[in-house]
Amino acid sequence: MFANIIYLYSKERAQIIWFAALLIGYWLLLKFTSAPGFAPGDLTMQGNFASYVDRSILPGKLYLGIHDPEGLMSTIPAIGTGLLGILTGTFLKNNTTFSGAKKSVYMFVAGIIFLLIAQLWNLDFPINKNLWTSSFVMNVGGYSLILLSIFYYIVDVKGYKKWAFFFKVIGMNSILIYMSGHFINWNYSNTAFFGWLGQLFSNPWNDVILAITFVLVKWAFLYFMYRKKVFLRV
Repeated sequence: MFANIIYLYSKERAQIIWFAALLIGYWLLLKFTSAPGFAPGDLTMQGNFASYVDRSILPGKLYLGIHDPEGLMSTIPAIGTGLLGILTGTFLKNNTTFSGAKKSVYMFVAGIIFLLIAQLWNLDFPINKNLWTSSFVMNVGGYSLILLSIFYYIVDVKGYKKWAFFFKVIGMNSILIYMSGHFINWNYSNTAFFGWLGQLFSNPWNDVILAITFVLVKWAFLYFMYRKKVFLRV
């Protein structure tokens, strides 16, 4: 929501400034603060400032009791993650100066730069998903840019699309499958259909087999929705 507000009411340069300010601001906030009784910059679950704020405002509501990976404070760098997606989408959609091939190259190079920054930042502000650290944003952003550049080049520039049908079915209803766990017991469905198959293998291969069938069960549901042309949109 916040990323989209920034997008709607600011120009591209301002969005870049917002992106940098959010990540640097969050880094400085956690570096020079802490929970009471802990040294400034403490990043333990008990001692970091973000978890302390969440405990103070949302007692008894946190996913891990004393910490929430998707808490209030960690929303700050998560907005940066959203902005990165917006900036990349804008670059792909609105930039008419570069060819598709050049766009792929620029995204790939940007991804490499992001990864280098992430590793350097990691020395002072560890790559950590639970705290959604600024280095984590740069790290996953870098990998995402690299992967997007590769798939954009193969699918959109070169036109090799048929091989990606499996992923297209998922992408057409990505929001639906993300939310589906709230109203569909996928573990029950997977066990009902393929529990016998998992029993044919010993540890740890039974878990691998059931993980694959778990994805296939979900994909079959999405394929049914795809054939019926039913797509959940936001």
